[in-house]
Amino acid sequence: METFDALQTLWNKQLAVSHPASAADLMKKGEAHLQKIRAGHRGTIAIISALIIVLIGYFVAMKAYQMNGLTIGLTLMISVMIARVWLEGISATRFRRIRPDLTLAEFSAQMQAYYTWRKRVHTVFIPTIYVLYVLGFTGLLPTLKANLSPGMYLYCVISGYSFLLLFAIFLVRILRNERKLLEFLKGLN
Repeated sequence: METFDALQTLWNKQLAVSHPASAADLMKKGEAHLQKIRAGHRGTIAIISALIIVLIGYFVAMKAYQMNGLTIGLTLMISVMIARVWLEGISATRFRRIRPDLTLAEFSAQMQAYYTWRKRVHTVFIPTIYVLYVLGFTGLLPTLKANLSPGMYLYCVISGYSFLLLFAIFLVRILRNERKLLEFLKGLN
């Protein structure tokens, strides 16, 4: 009976036989991934546009029309965020041009070109934008210190730099994921 129990245990440990995914299943998965990327573009543009509106509102509310640290800092922050929205718009346009109804090789080549563009965006443009944004925020600090209570100023400094640090970590994760995807696509050829 021990032999039967051992055989039964081995039988139960077998992996379930999985049937290969059908073409329709693969198309659904692919389309879901494409929709996720499109939603990411729209979300990024919406969030950054909201930030631009807040910064412009702050600029107007503070009557920052003179050339001082506040004007320079806010102008720099607004400018780089507009550049970021523009880059994301270019990425979205390039992505919309990719046709999922092509052969695997053609689709893979188009996706490689797209992710090569995104790699350039994330390794050249985004770090430049990020550094300029940090410089703009840092340029605001003397004016904030002069116009806010010490506690509120400290809150702005801690929350501002904490947000920028978390945002940098988030960007690094996105870059890693896109690089992995690019390597995967290159491996298909």
